[in-house]
Amino acid sequence: MKKLCLIDASGYIHRAYHALPPLTNSRGEMVNAVYGFARMIQKLLKTEKPDYLAVCFDSAGPTFRHQEFKEYKANREAADDTLVSQFPLVNELAEVWGLPSIRKPGFEGDDIIATLVKKGKKAGCQILILSGDKDTLQLVTEGVVVRDEIRHVDFDETRVLEKFGVRPDQLVDYL
Repeated sequence: MKKLCLIDASGYIHRAYHALPPLTNSRGEMVNAVYGFARMIQKLLKTEKPDYLAVCFDSAGPTFRHQEFKEYKANREAADDTLVSQFPLVNELAEVWGLPSIRKPGFEGDDIIATLVKKGKKAGCQILILSGDKDTLQLVTEGVVVRDEIRHVDFDETRVLEKFGVRPDQLVDYL
């Protein structure tokens, strides 16, 4: 069975940014998130050896959720400028490394991951989602696992039920 790894790019970038001390390149640009992102991708490729991989990015600007619910994420703090400045560098890194990177205006990376899970399942792939976002746990089914690398936990159907007391398909209502 072929393995498909789907990466929540925003989660990887945020995790790297907050985990590493400030690092700058020769031009004085902050690059700790870029460096951490690169290391996580290298580790994933080495340990998982996926047949297929996609790095799923949030699109800039509002999503369809903002249009339906004006207060969507309204209480979320703005990201640090030093973090925001690294997103284009991560995009450039992904492009230079030839990583399949996907973004679609009006959609978040999680939406793209959900779409690719459906396509991957149809193709008969074993799917590993790399994300700490608990919303992705609703995608867990037979052959679909979400890895929370921060907590070192792979969430299959049994693990989701143990943690939340509901099946993955019930998480939307639970959350």
